[in-house]
Amino acid sequence: MAALTALGSPPVPKIFATMEEGPIPGGTNLGETWLESHGRSLGHFVDGTWLKPPGRESLECQEASTGRPLAVVPAGDSSDVAVAVAAAAAAAAGWAGLGASQRGQRLSRLAAVLAGGRGVALGTLLALAGGRPLCRTLGPDLELGLRLLRAPAGGAQLGPPGLEAWTPLGVVAVVLGGSCSLPALLWKLGPLLAMGNTAVVLCPPAAAPPLLLLAELSGEGAALPPGVLNVLTGPPGLSRALRAHPALAAVTALGAPQEELPALLWGSPCRGPRLGLPRGGRTVAVVLDSADVDSAAAAIAASAAAPPPLLPAGGCVVLAQDSVLAALERRLRARLGGLRIGDPLDPKTEVGPLAPGTPSPEELVQEAREEGAQVFQAPLPEGGRRFYPPTLISGAAPTLRCLREPAPGPLLVLLPVRSPGEAVAVASALPRTAAAAVWAQDVTVALDTADRLPQGLVWLNALDLLDPSGGCTGGAADTDLDEALREFGCPPWEQPPKVDEPLSPPVTTDDPADPELAQAVAAARGAAPRWGRLPRGRREPGCCGRRRRLWGGDTDPGGQRRQRRERRQRREPAEGAAALGGARGARGGAVQGPCRWAGPAGEGGAGQKAGVRRVGVASEWAWPVPLQEVPGGRALVTRRPLGVLGVAWGWHRPLAPRLLLPALALGNCVALVAAGLPGGALTVLSGDSRGSGYHLARQQPDGLWICGGPADCDWASAVSVPRVWGVPVGILGGPGQEPPPGAERELELRCTRPHCLWLTGGGP
Repeated sequence: MAALTALGSPPVPKIFATMEEGPIPGGTNLGETWLESHGRSLGHFVDGTWLKPPGRESLECQEASTGRPLAVVPAGDSSDVAVAVAAAAAAAAGWAGLGASQRGQRLSRLAAVLAGGRGVALGTLLALAGGRPLCRTLGPDLELGLRLLRAPAGGAQLGPPGLEAWTPLGVVAVVLGGSCSLPALLWKLGPLLAMGNTAVVLCPPAAAPPLLLLAELSGEGAALPPGVLNVLTGPPGLSRALRAHPALAAVTALGAPQEELPALLWGSPCRGPRLGLPRGGRTVAVVLDSADVDSAAAAIAASAAAPPPLLPAGGCVVLAQDSVLAALERRLRARLGGLRIGDPLDPKTEVGPLAPGTPSPEELVQEAREEGAQVFQAPLPEGGRRFYPPTLISGAAPTLRCLREPAPGPLLVLLPVRSPGEAVAVASALPRTAAAAVWAQDVTVALDTADRLPQGLVWLNALDLLDPSGGCTGGAADTDLDEALREFGCPPWEQPPKVDEPLSPPVTTDDPADPELAQAVAAARGAAPRWGRLPRGRREPGCCGRRRRLWGGDTDPGGQRRQRRERRQRREPAEGAAALGGARGARGGAVQGPCRWAGPAGEGGAGQKAGVRRVGVASEWAWPVPLQEVPGGRALVTRRPLGVLGVAWGWHRPLAPRLLLPALALGNCVALVAAGLPGGALTVLSGDSRGSGYHLARQQPDGLWICGGPADCDWASAVSVPRVWGVPVGILGGPGQEPPPGAERELELRCTRPHCLWLTGGGP
């Protein structure tokens, strides 16, 4: 003890400043070793083997930080796509025939392969080609990716509840627009393969090396049979060749840039392959006056350096209350200035280069400067032309382009707010936000603010916690594991799409807008927040308090219950729920209001009445509210209404209460366009149903249901709507019959979206 005292106190700051990182298990050159083993000349990986077509142009894969050539890959064409689709189609029957339990075991074997030394090579290639720091690709990204793969594998082995009678879609194409993180890719491939589908992955040269290694590893340890996972490389226009293959059951995109989306937009919600478009967006951080400013600044700066792997857009908008704004800005500048920028293969690097093909945000930053905003940028190392400095924009006007558009790269925009309510209003108005974080030590205020935020993923005093059991935000809309599996399955009540059936004649883009429909959707959008936040018990009278008007007969001889019900309805915003109060009823009749009911008719009398009686059941549909233990804390997973739901009714049958009334009971506002409905049907706006899906999509509702071919619209028109559903007629059941098993659960999921609140601490 005396000797230690004589040495004096240990220089802790000096120790931390000079501390070296420990060695990476297996070394950091396994990616280069794998490339050398192939002579740095790679091919397509199809049907379990390497395919190198002769006479093809070679495309160069470059290192993200230096631009030096890593390898060459062939420029795929339509003939390569035909070979890959044929191989996937040939393997589809055998893979589906294994059964869900065996498929889950095979995926677990693949996860075990990735968890070993070969996963180090994969993480190294992701850092080399994509520029994401090695400390992320071999650490949190790999760990999260394995959890995202094991979750659907475990679900398949146990038998996912409610999906026992579902069948695979068949061959699914996955189109990558650029570099992709391992968690984002496995969150797409895991459910796709677990449901019994086979995959054809199209990727650009920048993303090819890690994808090709993953395909090669998929065959090790008898994980996946040949032909189940196929990877093609090629130029951006290669995805257009997919249109020539009717065997494709679905096309899903990850990070596809806007210029490539037209190549993916063919077919429609009711005909042709299913379409999954890239979603996601940036993060909003709300820092309230009771927050720990130091921890908030540290987490926000770390997120700017390496965004959460399932939020590829990057960028973060920080909303700080006035009382902590100055302190937070000082700490953010210090944190951003201290980030280590450099070679992504260096374990100490925190900020890597921009991913290949990613546009620089310099134009947005320069525009902010010209508009009077203050811009702080950390210094770049010498020769860092492929890097972008960590940047903080403060004093920005609310109309700046950097707020309207997500900016890639390590870019933060700081805005002041006066109160938590104003922070919620600003966060709700920002476009393309996928997740939010709230920092506050006042738990009551923090929970209230988090509950009012519209984002589907909200962290409390954290910024990057993700887990499949706690909800994830990925390339698609907000998704939990149940929805991720259903995206790639076919329910028993749905018929396979008839791809050879021509689409309805498209409505031209110069078609005049419908002012009455626009007014109806605007009224629904104004009523949606109030109606959706009502407790289910208070929504029920607004949905089923008009049975007497529907079916005739005096169920309340004294009229007392009816009078109490009507007084209650006048006090509540139910008029906006059926959308549309304020929209003129002249198009469908003289009766105005949220719903216009007439005398009994339609689906077999008693069956239709039974459907209306079920509204009481729909009002009580309660999504379980589990507080789940997850890595890093706890997650509260609930479901919320979509908001404004547009329904284009084109079926030649009476309007089905069992389809629409649960949507109301679960808190949505419904904008309905229907034609030729007999008396007794719910009508909001009547008219020609032909092209009604297109007209509704132009109003950009939160969800769009297409019921029947005449109301169908092409995917190019519906691309701006987050959730589009071509409703299968079989989900209603026959006249006078109950819906098929599992239909109510599917309808509930289509009416709502997951909402996950992460609470830090206390988890495993």
